[in-house]
Amino acid sequence: MERRTFLKTVSAALYTAVAAVVALPAFRFLTDPLRRKKSSDAFLRATPIDALSADRPTRVTLVADRWDAFIHHPPGPIGSVWLNPAVDGAPPKCLQVICPHLGCGIEYTPDRGAFYCPCHDSEFDLNGKRRHGPSPRDMDELPCRVTDPDETGLRWVEIQYTEFR
Repeated sequence: MERRTFLKTVSAALYTAVAAVVALPAFRFLTDPLRRKKSSDAFLRATPIDALSADRPTRVTLVADRWDAFIHHPPGPIGSVWLNPAVDGAPPKCLQVICPHLGCGIEYTPDRGAFYCPCHDSEFDLNGKRRHGPSPRDMDELPCRVTDPDETGLRWVEIQYTEFR
């Protein structure tokens, strides 16, 4: 083999190795958000079932890890929900706090016995059904479940949190 052919072959092999060393991590970096599991499929532990009020809805703030494309943020508040008391052993009803109209925060008004959006005067009954106002639909209901007792004897309400905007 001539010296020039040998140098061409060694140079091509080195260039290929350098390209692979750069390309493989870059490919993994760019496709990471696509390969990551969706966290919206997971149930988040919200509150012990005993902490819910028996006669009125309870507002609960959910805390979880957050990802913004490639950046991992420490656990923090990701949203809030209204939990209506459980009836006849059924799990509590979980309603999204965000108004379906324009995304304002829905409050519970004890004097009306209903949920109320102060931004545009939408009102919802305790089951989240629209009574009146510009809201195009009922409050959004989220899947929730009650766990079996843990090692401390507590039963937890877990919620599959999603924002509908």
